Amino acid sequence: MVKENKTKKNASNNSVKPTIAEHPQFKMMVIEGTKYRTLTTRKNEMRVKWEAPKLKELKSFIPGTIIKVSVKEGDTVQPGDLLMIFEAMKMQNKVLCPFPGKIKTINVKEGERIPKGFVIAVYE
Repeated sequence: MVKENKTKKNASNNSVKPTIAEHPQFKMMVIEGTKYRTLTTRKNEMRVKWEAPKLKELKSFIPGTIIKVSVKEGDTVQPGDLLMIFEAMKMQNKVLCPFPGKIKTINVKEGERIPKGFVIAVYE
């Protein structure tokens, strides 16, 4: 990493001489208020960007099949209530309510196969 520097003017001919930090492949990075330019890897550039979790969404943790849906839209649920039964890797998993609330939408039906990270239900 190279700490960000301003370009320096050459006193003899007033031309701008670029520093090593201005190389076109360098990426800008700010760490604790200090600007740096650094080279990154392809793996770093292709990574999935972090986003804040949405606390009102219930997502599947692994791919599988919905066996039974025990609630419907508009139901008020308490922690520990059974929401649905989810089959993954030949095991049936009970999906329990994590916190009290009201079910706004349910995005699955019985018998439906869903991928990892699919939004199963949304709370109000």
